[in-house]
Amino acid sequence: MATLTLESLQNELIRDVLRVDNIDVLKKLRNLLRREERKTAGYAEQTSAPSTVAEEAEPYMTKEEILANFDQACKELKLNLEGKLEFKTLEEALNEL
Repeated sequence: MATLTLESLQNELIRDVLRVDNIDVLKKLRNLLRREERKTAGYAEQTSAPSTVAEEAEPYMTKEEILANFDQACKELKLNLEGKLEFKTLEEALNEL
């Protein structure tokens, strides 16, 4: 995804706030948001706030790269079915993340 919408960022922030279970932290966060909103209120009136934030887009893969990756995946699957290649378990793959 090349852009992050304002709405998705708001939703992410809401989820983060809902996980906070300390009233003092919530009060500080509310005060911080209000202060920042007051600071930027004048600026927002002067310039229209963008509804999306641009991120660096990853370059697209060429058709040749996609086909080469697909061919490699098919070869690995064939080796696995023949018992010559052992795939990682889902748990192992998730632990790498």
